[in-house]
Amino acid sequence: MSRQAQGSALSLSALNLISKVLAVGKTMLIAALFGAGATLDAFWVAYSLPLLLPALLTTVVTVAFVPRFMSSLEGRSGPEVWRGANTLFTLIFTLSLIAAVSMSIHASSLVAWLAPGLAPGTHAKAVQLTRVLLPCVPLLTLSAILSAISNAKERFLLPALEGVITNITVMLFAVSFARSLGVDALTYGVLAGFVLQALVLIRGNWAMLRENVRPAFAFRHPDFRAPAAHLLPLLVGSAGSVTTGLVNQYFLSNGGEGAISAMAYAGMFAFLPVEVFAQAVITAFYPALGRHFAQGDKAAAADSFAEGVRFVLFLTLPCAVLLAVFSEPLMVLLLERGSFRPEDTALTAQLTATLSLGLIFRAFAFFNYRVLHAALKPWLQVSIGLLGVATHLMLCSFWGKAYGAPGVALAASLSMLQSALLSLLAAAWVLGLRWHVRLARELLRLVLISGLMLALALWVRGWVWPVDLPARPMAALVAIAAAAGVGATTLVVAGVLRQPDLLWLWAGLRARLLRRAH
Repeated sequence: MSRQAQGSALSLSALNLISKVLAVGKTMLIAALFGAGATLDAFWVAYSLPLLLPALLTTVVTVAFVPRFMSSLEGRSGPEVWRGANTLFTLIFTLSLIAAVSMSIHASSLVAWLAPGLAPGTHAKAVQLTRVLLPCVPLLTLSAILSAISNAKERFLLPALEGVITNITVMLFAVSFARSLGVDALTYGVLAGFVLQALVLIRGNWAMLRENVRPAFAFRHPDFRAPAAHLLPLLVGSAGSVTTGLVNQYFLSNGGEGAISAMAYAGMFAFLPVEVFAQAVITAFYPALGRHFAQGDKAAAADSFAEGVRFVLFLTLPCAVLLAVFSEPLMVLLLERGSFRPEDTALTAQLTATLSLGLIFRAFAFFNYRVLHAALKPWLQVSIGLLGVATHLMLCSFWGKAYGAPGVALAASLSMLQSALLSLLAAAWVLGLRWHVRLARELLRLVLISGLMLALALWVRGWVWPVDLPARPMAALVAIAAAAGVGATTLVVAGVLRQPDLLWLWAGLRARLLRRAH
């Protein structure tokens, strides 16, 4: 099962990688067209508001529904069998419609509350764009429901297509309408992308929807009450996660023009490996973890946890090292053109390097959280998450004012470290895991590999960067090529040290090539 889960994780990673390559292309296009100024700040504020509730509900629906579905609904069909699940879906979708209407009425007050430092013109633009994007609330909620159903049945392809569809759509709108509509082109592109994604999910699940899904209000049904009992801690925990982004936005709105946009660029690059690799591993391993806990098999759950943690760190640790060391040449190569100025590059690179420290902690904590939810211990995750938000808010109140955007980024990384450590202790507790000898040995090997990579990366960077302004584009290309060389060298070292995930990947690739040769 673990190898099957790893195979699913790699397939998802490949699709996520395509999505994120498109996201990088989209980011490059946005940077060239709009730079990092006040108008784009308005877009990012508007973009964050309609996504608040869907961001909460996506986690809630997926995490609450999947374990229950795996143990109760799998293999059965019909509206009566699905009545409890349909009640959950009906309630959540109705809440999303009410929220969209309410946010439209109070859009100006919401923008003023969440980004108080915006100039009047930027505030007005953010309010206008927020109202345009509000249909995204029910659209994304519908997509979350359909994705939860697909993931519960271990059909991961359609949900993973979201990034591909939306990124292509946004880029097409930006290229076609940026000159005539300005930043509004991005807004309409986002809305169109979410519409297309919802249609794809509906089409892909149409037979199942037609057979099973109906509006329902059976609030006493056990298949509603069991996930509903899980909803409150999930909502509180997800609200805490969303609050971190709002805290960032609050302090960044007072950090000068373009600070919100620079953080948006940096966050996209810094957490790209989490979205590409870690989320794929988490999605693929979660059903098995839920099944092991439902069967009371903690030993199997502990083994899945060990393999999942090792796999997450194997995929994210090298990315974090290379991002931290080569962030500035990467920003020069990808963003520094058109309206994106060298000073924008410097700030974005600094924020990316700082957030890359939190990349590892974020991926690690997210995997630990799924263990806690699979074990039906959601309040543990909630407590850890809320404590992280409190730490982040406290650090931002000191460093955000003193150091601006870099202080906010450092506060985010340190709060992620706290959450990673606490969630590890909690996961070990629910698993009854006092010491996993194999995991400890393999993590030590990963740390050794990453340490060698860091030393080599710093040595190489000292030779190729920094350079004078006129020579930056070519030097950046050389630096990124050198970073790729560091990565390749590290893979060789990992092979010599017989890192198990790398050996498994190589064996799978070799077997596939041999099959094609014959």
